[in-house]
Amino acid sequence: MNIKNKWFILSLLWVGLMLYLSHQNGTDTFNTSHGFTVYLANLLQVDPQWLHGLVRKTAHLVLYFILAVLLRGCQLQWGKAPWMALVMAVVFSIIDEGTKPLIPGRHCDVEDILLNDVGAVLGYFLSGCFEKFKR
Repeated sequence: MNIKNKWFILSLLWVGLMLYLSHQNGTDTFNTSHGFTVYLANLLQVDPQWLHGLVRKTAHLVLYFILAVLLRGCQLQWGKAPWMALVMAVVFSIIDEGTKPLIPGRHCDVEDILLNDVGAVLGYFLSGCFEKFKR
């Protein structure tokens, strides 16, 4: 398998994980994030209730950071304009968040869209800086 396919497959797997997480119902998504938060809170010796909101918001940044990095890798390997990776991540963010009201116990949140987009922008630009540093 060549590197082009690896970037593409990693991107597809990542999008699949993101769709799985974002389309859990309200109870399941709470349980997923709460379970992780309790584990992390025990490691850090902090209050899980305080940490839970931070974990949920940070997840948006991290998920879209990684998505932008993977999509940028695809674009570069395919010889396409890398900026399209950022556009795709932002469009996916809007569509993903816009479908939340269709899922029981979920809602669309503009703050989450902004966090997604900030994560995508950071991932896109930091991967570009890393690429320039690598040369």
